[in-house]
Amino acid sequence: MMNDNLARQYEMNQQPLHQPGINQEPEKVREPSPKTKGLTRLESAVISFFGVILFGLAVVHIALSMQVSMINRSIQDIESQAVVTQIENENFEQKVQELSRYDRVYSIAIENGLEMNEEQIRNVFR
Repeated sequence: MMNDNLARQYEMNQQPLHQPGINQEPEKVREPSPKTKGLTRLESAVISFFGVILFGLAVVHIALSMQVSMINRSIQDIESQAVVTQIENENFEQKVQELSRYDRVYSIAIENGLEMNEEQIRNVFR
């Protein structure tokens, strides 16, 4: 008789798998949500320190870039001035060559009453 009683207790404890008309949902096991721990003071200080360093580096980079740009511009200005000066020098050399032609010098000498002594003439070439 005891076996019969145990079998009935076992059946009563068992829940039916599906009974029509009864809306049964399986129990949800709630897991405790993990608590996120905030930043410590040390972590905040380290993050702030690196943020300030990064900002400082960005400012220095921009300042140096501007300085390099200004120096490049001044170099270009000096180079253009050098080209202009070189062209002027070439023009002056050409003018010197034109003014120092022998026939021109000889004609000016005759106009001013100078005589040419062939023995005292020396030609100098550059």
